[in-house]
Amino acid sequence: MTATNTTSRLQKLRALMQSPEYNVTAFVVPSEDAHQSEYVAECDERRGYISGFTGSAGLAVVALESAALFTDGRYFLQASQQLDSNWTLMKSGLPEVPTWQDYLVKNLPAGSRIGIDPLVFTATDAYKLETDLAKVGSSLVPVANLVDLIWEDRPARPASKLMTLSTKTTGRTHTEKIQQLRKDLEKKGVAGFVVSGLDEIAWLFNLRGADVHCNPVFFSYAIVTPDYVNLYLQEQSTSAVVREHLGAEVVVKSYETVFDDLRA
Repeated sequence: MTATNTTSRLQKLRALMQSPEYNVTAFVVPSEDAHQSEYVAECDERRGYISGFTGSAGLAVVALESAALFTDGRYFLQASQQLDSNWTLMKSGLPEVPTWQDYLVKNLPAGSRIGIDPLVFTATDAYKLETDLAKVGSSLVPVANLVDLIWEDRPARPASKLMTLSTKTTGRTHTEKIQQLRKDLEKKGVAGFVVSGLDEIAWLFNLRGADVHCNPVFFSYAIVTPDYVNLYLQEQSTSAVVREHLGAEVVVKSYETVFDDLRA
């Protein structure tokens, strides 16, 4: 394995970080995509692009004058070979190595502005980090994904044709699964459920895809309420067969419009 020269990429990223539009002290780049997937499509391998490290687990923290890559013991050797001299390898799990959260709190100046793309972090992780940063006068700042903005020749988002599964294979129709989900929502007294996990959506609607290598999933979101079911798909993935499978109850909408609907 050889190291990737990340000098130009980091320079472009830091230029954005220092711009008046963003003005952040550091930018955090996790491995996960907007669906919190363990395995991601090439277009979402942001941490791999900015650091050169291609292992499946890790997180990058890019500050104005430093860059750190956190990963676990499975990848210490690989990371040491793939990171160039711009990066410090943080061997997570060793006694003297802080978590990436503690690193942000203790190693960056008090009053720092830490930028994240909120789509690739869970609310729980973001709230906890925000609380920890506040103790030293620093703040968590939601921004656009800055890696996307400097990523030249970024691969296109896959949009594989979807495959429908019969009840013989799944055991229950998607209508039956949705009915059960609605009963659970009623018991908990909640107005609806936003489904963002790609595997969960594939299971719920008895559909399969091939948008992520070696994973039978497809880019999608779903909103289930007592009154309606919206399934957000990429247009290229749908077909007459898929729409017939879903039936009139499931409204198919554009993948990109889910957040507009949530704000409405």
